[in-house]
Amino acid sequence: MEKAHLYEALYLVNHGIDEAVRGVQRLKKSPKLFMETYHKSMTGLERRRSRINLQFMLEMRKLEEDDESRFEEEYNVWLSDESLTNDEICQLMRTVERERKLEGKPPLVQFLPRSKRPKKTPKKTEGVHPSHRPNGPLPSAAGVKNRTQEDAHE
Repeated sequence: MEKAHLYEALYLVNHGIDEAVRGVQRLKKSPKLFMETYHKSMTGLERRRSRINLQFMLEMRKLEEDDESRFEEEYNVWLSDESLTNDEICQLMRTVERERKLEGKPPLVQFLPRSKRPKKTPKKTEGVHPSHRPNGPLPSAAGVKNRTQEDAHE
């Protein structure tokens, strides 16, 4: 999850409040008419700033703790010497796709529901795997001499 824009927004809020505080401080230089308003304005701005910052930090802490535990789990899976099972691979890919969807990015992988998955058909093999060939000499290709018979007579 990209978070920089959230922190940037909080920075802009704080920066805006700083500017508002400076403006109110300039008003302080005016006659005593503004003293009560000045103090109320200053404390009101700072109170709002602290509430916004506190709420933001509490919510970000929850997000960061969730991310920390999720990424710790993923990190440990990737560091493991054991190979991933198909289910673990699917789970990781679903997590990646969920994050991409939240970020508004297109999917890299599409998961089909069982009803739409193509049925598995046995593969047709052109040749037979060497380990499945019957015992005996290999058939020679046209124009290639079989050196094993010649070497045996020498």
